[in-house]
Amino acid sequence: MDRIRNWLVGACLMVCVLLAGFSQAKAEDVSADFSVDVLSQYIWRGMAFSDDSLVVQPSMTIGYKALSLNFWGNYDTDLVGANEAKWTETDFTVDYTFEGLPYGLSANVGTIYYALDGTKDSFELYAGLSGTCPVTGINAGITVYKEISHYPGWWIELSADRSFALPWYNASLDLGATALYLSSDDKGAYEDPDNTNDAYSGWMNMNLSASLSIPVTKQITVTPQIAYSFALSSDAKKVIKNASVTDNHDFLYGGVGVSISF
Repeated sequence: MDRIRNWLVGACLMVCVLLAGFSQAKAEDVSADFSVDVLSQYIWRGMAFSDDSLVVQPSMTIGYKALSLNFWGNYDTDLVGANEAKWTETDFTVDYTFEGLPYGLSANVGTIYYALDGTKDSFELYAGLSGTCPVTGINAGITVYKEISHYPGWWIELSADRSFALPWYNASLDLGATALYLSSDDKGAYEDPDNTNDAYSGWMNMNLSASLSIPVTKQITVTPQIAYSFALSSDAKKVIKNASVTDNHDFLYGGVGVSISF
């Protein structure tokens, strides 16, 4: 309950600060999005942080032109080892996007602070570059994350996604894929299976996802979704199993999300 209260207090404070700062801004320059996903499992970068329970993941994003601020949280309805529902994580992200780059590319930079329950908090810097192929309509990108507090290392994510308009209700089918590479400097967090005196460096996982975006009103969208995450090597299987709360390295999970945009 303390985590939930802290998340709500932080979210309210962020809204107040942003509203005060945006009070003189043009309405078209300001955006807001509130969403919640209810999923069968919490999977992050190929690792499972929940098992045999639903997770509820609310999110709030406030944007002004190219700048956006996001609060995101995870609530586990039956936390492994605790036998109770518990708020386990609150993330705060600041992002700035650069549009109109040559060849139709866009770039973004930002920071993520992970407030974690039961373990050390984490802080990352990241930078990304993406673009859409004019022939296929596939949006592809690369994002590099650098952990600078605990669990030091680099994460490199390759991504591709494509949206297909459906012939009813203005709905769309959204398909995505990501592949993740880890170069860790922390053998305590990600030990190399082939050398216990070294940290792991190598491909981690691929995540394939599919979702339906179904507009209910102009502001409200319902999104059923499913995803499959699997390890990309035998060593990655061991690393993922060691870092997960389950004894698995491949995960099929899904659920439904609801978002409200202004």
